[in-house]
Amino acid sequence: QQQFDSLLLTRESIRYYGLKEKVAGLHQQMMTELTAPVKKLTTPVAGSKRIIRYVASVAASIILLVGGFMAYNFFTLSSDKVYGANYQKFELSTTRDPGLEEAASEKAYRAGNYKEVVRLHDAAATRTAKEEFLCGVAAMELKDNTKAINCFTEVLQLNKQAPAKVLNDESEYYLSLAYVSNKDYDFALDIMHRIKEDPTHIYNAKITRKLIRQVKLLKWR
Repeated sequence: QQQFDSLLLTRESIRYYGLKEKVAGLHQQMMTELTAPVKKLTTPVAGSKRIIRYVASVAASIILLVGGFMAYNFFTLSSDKVYGANYQKFELSTTRDPGLEEAASEKAYRAGNYKEVVRLHDAAATRTAKEEFLCGVAAMELKDNTKAINCFTEVLQLNKQAPAKVLNDESEYYLSLAYVSNKDYDFALDIMHRIKEDPTHIYNAKITRKLIRQVKLLKWR
């Protein structure tokens, strides 16, 4: 409700932005009167009117200032900005079972050969959750939102059927960012709310109220 009220305030501030010069003139006039030599008032009503005018000018100035700031943030906000501020390249763990050879997709990802990661994924007959995840983060590096969304979604589907979840939290977080980049804000918000409500989620702290508010603003635009 508070965010909705703030949006309404922004709209009204923009609508009445043409009053800015008038308010500024009123404020200047009031400051001149306040700094003028003190004169005896003939009636108490005159003093009351002066106070009311001063309070009104200050209140109007504050509304214009806050409304202008909110309007600037609203109209300059973009999916690219929100995505860029929250995306961080995924780093593969350097520790692994010494008895197992590193998969080709992992080697390609460490080398930054993201196209090869995707190619290996597409060429495989069967894929593990980790291979699907690596395809997803590689696709994000390649700015391929559709591919990333499909791969992360597949990770979550595989984990539903597996006794142990593999890279599930990571997939949810990166999937939410892929949805933001793809302007699928409803899907992004659904995942973000789930992460925010789960204190055990490893990306819980990454989903801030500010981030959720920004995605909501993008959805309203």
